[in-house]
Amino acid sequence: MPAATDQPLSVAFVIPYFYPARHYGGTPQSAYEVARALVKRGHRVKVLTTDSAGDARLPAGRRNIEGIDVVYYPNLSNRLAFRRRIFWPAAMFREMTQELAGSDILHIHELRSMLSVKAHKIAVTMNLPYVLSGHGGLRRLGKAGFKAVFDAFWGSRILRDAAAVIAVSPAEEPDAIAMKVNPQQVRILPNMISAADYQVLPQKGRFRDQWRFGSRKTILFLGRLHWIKGADVLIRAFERIQKADSDVRLAIAGSDDGQKAELQGLVLKLGMNHCVTFTGFLDHERKLEALVDADLLVVPSRSEVFAINVLEALMCACPVLLSDACGLYPMPQREHGVRLFKNGDSSQLADNICEALGDHALPNAAQKGREFVKLEFNEDKITILAESIYRAVIC
Repeated sequence: MPAATDQPLSVAFVIPYFYPARHYGGTPQSAYEVARALVKRGHRVKVLTTDSAGDARLPAGRRNIEGIDVVYYPNLSNRLAFRRRIFWPAAMFREMTQELAGSDILHIHELRSMLSVKAHKIAVTMNLPYVLSGHGGLRRLGKAGFKAVFDAFWGSRILRDAAAVIAVSPAEEPDAIAMKVNPQQVRILPNMISAADYQVLPQKGRFRDQWRFGSRKTILFLGRLHWIKGADVLIRAFERIQKADSDVRLAIAGSDDGQKAELQGLVLKLGMNHCVTFTGFLDHERKLEALVDADLLVVPSRSEVFAINVLEALMCACPVLLSDACGLYPMPQREHGVRLFKNGDSSQLADNICEALGDHALPNAAQKGREFVKLEFNEDKITILAESIYRAVIC
């Protein structure tokens, strides 16, 4: 029976990794933001996930996280989970039917996962409506052969049977349509930012002191060390920056997702060990310290449907240079402290960095960007949109 529009919903998430598994990038964080915002508005949220947190495991079992009922199931192998993205939580597969019973709506996160295959099968059997978020993974970038086989066996069917396919920005819509999703099935649901997480920012200087940057201008890269994220493009651009101004530093912050050794080798080859620092993964507090101290965040991704770190930077009043291959919706403009450069063009990026570092008005624009983010990506606005998508599916 359809849920009344004034009644709380019972929402179930199935996702391979969930908060606090931030080593996996923005997906677990965005799912967590939606889940806790739904709970604040009186809905019941259950999350079925695995124990992988990256190189380490999370404690398996059921936990209440800010009102969210989260069940962490142990993977057969954490190495396979993190390095190969092969998630196999046998206990979850056994218990999923029981855990999903009584749900009004199922939200599947990530397409190409055996968790999604199992969730789809159970949802169809139970006549449980579900929506799917691809989180930028619908396009077959990397491992194209494997993804084509997966889609032939399961992926196309999962998309076909979904009541709605959720895109985080218009940049993701063509990917869904290319997978033969009916355009009328696609719904836009941007990621959200909780202003409370940025209400009190760290004192300036902590990140610079830790890495001995002093008063030098600091450029920051923030993301997984993977080819798709484009850190190599930034390093090549930074070589030109160094020739023009040797008193600039580059901080590359993020967990290794297969490219760290290659990037370190490139830095060594270009003779920039003295001015490029690999900080490793930064937790939320350390990330805020880096953003507060950075003169500029550069997001050189070769493909990104929603560059959440742009919003995080603006909430810290840090200006941003963004690859034009990245999506955001709505997109902050130059007056908000965000400038675009051509994807993969290290020469243009170097020119833009020099221009940005010399623009004394840019920090003030980033302050306006903070207000833009609070207005357009606040949790109340995005959660109400999520509710409307869920209720339309249920009815």
